[in-house]
Amino acid sequence: MASSAELLFDEPREFAFLATPSVVRALVPPDRPGAYVLLRMGMPFYVGRSDNCVQTRLVGHSLLPSATHVAWKTSKTPQQAYRLESAWFHSLRMTAELINQIHPARPAGEPNSCPFCSTGDCQAWSQLLRPSLNTSAAPTVAADPMATAAKT
Repeated sequence: MASSAELLFDEPREFAFLATPSVVRALVPPDRPGAYVLLRMGMPFYVGRSDNCVQTRLVGHSLLPSATHVAWKTSKTPQQAYRLESAWFHSLRMTAELINQIHPARPAGEPNSCPFCSTGDCQAWSQLLRPSLNTSAAPTVAADPMATAAKT
């Protein structure tokens, strides 16, 4: 047993944290693309992303003062951030009162349309879970999107 009571984790992205610039600067890794959800009293109200630095985007976000909490996930590429933002947008717009009125825009250089608009749900969730997977070659698999969304 460790002599320290220190709690260690790689990225605290699987939790919602207080939506303040100081918390975002302390916890969100810099210089990484990613997607985020702004919450007010436990309810998601805005989904977004940054193709360059999700930390900078959140710190300067005009809606951050309206949020009580923020959840995020960093990505390796802008395309992965776009897929995650799209997944959250599609799954939350039916169950939450999102103020997002417009579908997430594709990042520069993304030739494909939203996998959640143009293909079946199973293929889209497979693409989200395995970002290097080409959806045109993806086998149809049974997937529970709510189980995946609950972890984010």
